[in-house]
Amino acid sequence: MTNKVNLLELNRQAWNKIAYNYEKHRPKWLDKHNPLFEYFCANLPKSSYVLDLGSGTGLPYAKSLIERGFKVLGIDLSKNMVNIAQKNVPGAKFIQLSMTKLDYKNRFEGMLSSFSMLSLDPKQIKEVSIRVAKALKKEGLFYLSLNEPPEEFLDIDNYTYTIIEIMGQKMYSRPYTEEEISKIFSPLGMKLLKLHREIQVSDLFGEEHTISFVFKKI
Repeated sequence: MTNKVNLLELNRQAWNKIAYNYEKHRPKWLDKHNPLFEYFCANLPKSSYVLDLGSGTGLPYAKSLIERGFKVLGIDLSKNMVNIAQKNVPGAKFIQLSMTKLDYKNRFEGMLSSFSMLSLDPKQIKEVSIRVAKALKKEGLFYLSLNEPPEEFLDIDNYTYTIIEIMGQKMYSRPYTEEEISKIFSPLGMKLLKLHREIQVSDLFGEEHTISFVFKKI
């Protein structure tokens, strides 16, 4: 269970099984957009085409983007999540697709990933980041939210392979540091515009040290 295919399959099966329960128990703090998401939206051109990576239930991001007048495509590994999202946000389009299979070129003015790239191991996140940069138009924006290790656990070797349990299902999730993300995106011509940190607590996920970025393709 240490190769790419099995990690993706582990997560796909897990999210398919908990999709409808997750819809009911999703942490409420997710519905309150952090300042960086507002910044991301405010700096997108009118009627931008935005890709939501790991769109989940479509809430709150795809719905919020549609309400702001953007065109939205959401992709998710889980078929059940895609079905839920399409009902929640009929104005957007959702397809079942792994972000590791993303294959667009200069297509989107904006892209976002809200905690979905936590499901990628270090090799996968580098590969997906290349696909993100390729899919963005010049001067396009990328909003990325992740968890980072708490300060007492900053030894990265401890996070190379992490299996967690959510709602009774085992899945892969790995936090990333600011330094790791910068080293991945900077060589791809992605300039960091803003950074935001918060600590969030929920019954479902416990205490999370969240870190959000907005990058611009230059």
